[in-house]
Order: sequence, then structure tokens, then C-alpha cells
Amino acid sequence: MLNRENKFPEDAQYLMEELSGFNYTQLQLHRNDEVPSDIMHKFRQGIVQLKMDVPVQYILGYAYFMDRSFFVNDKVLIPRQDTEEMVQKIIDDHGASKKSICDIGTGSGIIAISLGLNFPNDDILATDISSEALSVAKINLDNYQVNNVWLQESDLFKKVKPQKFDIIVSNPPYIAENEKKDMDPSVIKFEPDLALYGKDNGLEFYENIVKNVDDYLSDQGILYMEFGFKQKNAINQIFCDNLPDYVVEFHKDMSGNYRYLKAKKEM
Repeated sequence: MLNRENKFPEDAQYLMEELSGFNYTQLQLHRNDEVPSDIMHKFRQGIVQLKMDVPVQYILGYAYFMDRSFFVNDKVLIPRQDTEEMVQKIIDDHGASKKSICDIGTGSGIIAISLGLNFPNDDILATDISSEALSVAKINLDNYQVNNVWLQESDLFKKVKPQKFDIIVSNPPYIAENEKKDMDPSVIKFEPDLALYGKDNGLEFYENIVKNVDDYLSDQGILYMEFGFKQKNAINQIFCDNLPDYVVEFHKDMSGNYRYLKAKKEM
């Protein structure tokens, strides 16, 4: 478990950097300057919230993903580095031709919007079971004026009309209930359970997606999914049981843990 006392100064420093517009070095250079009253007021309010374990991104109202700022609140997950690495892989694999993409469980819309901005000719459908999450995604869509991403409320594929996508991507809930004890208090208290936890040891959504994905992937289509660092073997077995004709590649994150996969039909 992360030590709250160790992380708190970092969060407080990050809060001041964001409120002031100064990076760490600039803060040190200006450490004897008087802090403007409006910034100090926001900082003091933020410190109170930090002591209550509110994530600093929710205090600020935004988080960064692939060097872009996205609106977030407690109806959506805070973006993580692991997801950036998966999206970068999709970008690297994409090629020049126009693609149709489906983002399952879009949350704040970071994956769909990032891909939409990189590939403005693509058609991208972003779905989520949570109307509150889709409201956050809509704000981010409007902020970036992305016109090739469409939002739809749906539980996985249930309300997605029959069609074929060249890319399907998902960062589904994958945390098992018994893993709560290892998690940061800020995550447990404030990030949405709907986006965090999956039944069957966190594998529920992988089982459901894999059972239906072949109906929605084009012949050359590719599925990308993020997963928990302990789940590789179980997820590989899910593919073996349900999609034996698919080739699955497992990719490691910067820490050396397997964290996302790429799967496509063997032709």
C-alpha cells in the first residue's frame, strides 16, 4: 500500500505548481515571493481536501493524458501512464488508411479523443454504461472540438448496432474486490467503483468482451485491452477458450509488467 505521508508533499507541491503556473525550479527561484491571495486561497482549500484523500486531479478539475489536459471529476477514472502506453501503441500501429474505431468504456473520453485528434479522418464510437461519465466525455469533446467521435450509452456492445470496426479498444474495470486492501485510500474513497471493479477476480469484462468482439471486428481488425499486472495468464486462457483462432500479443509497461494486449484473428 502507498504511504499517504510520503505522497502528500508531492501532491501539495504539484497543486502549487498547477495553481501558480510555475514548475519546480521556478517555484524555488520565487520561494521568497509573496503568493497572490487568490492562489493561496485555492491552495489552502486544496490542502484541506488532500488531507481528506481527495485526489489532486479532482481538486484541480483536470488531469493530463498524452500531454493534453482533460476535465475530470469523481464520475470518471483519473488517467494513468499505462493507458498512455497502450494508446501510443495504437497510434504507432495505425498506418495511413482511414479506420473505424470503437472505444468500450470510454470514461472521460481520453482514449477516443486522443485517437480522434491524431487521426481526424477516422470514425470513432465511444461508449460507456455511465451517463455521468459520458457527460464528462462530452465536455472534453467540446473543449477539443473533436468532430469525429460519437458518444453512446451502452453496456459493452449491447446497444452498439451490428457493424465492423478496424480497431476496438478498452480499458475495462479489472480490479478484484479482494485487492482493495492494496489500493491507495484516495482511489477507494473517490474514484468510481463502476470503473474500477470487476467480478470473477476482475476478469468479468474480459470474458464478456471476448465472447462478443468477433462479431464487431473486421477481418483485419485489432483488439487492444488494458489489464491488471497479475492477469496475463488468466486473460490468455480466456482467449484460448473463446477465440482460439486469435493471435494475442501481451505488452509490458515501463515498469516491466504486462499491462495491455493486442489481439487479431489469425488469417
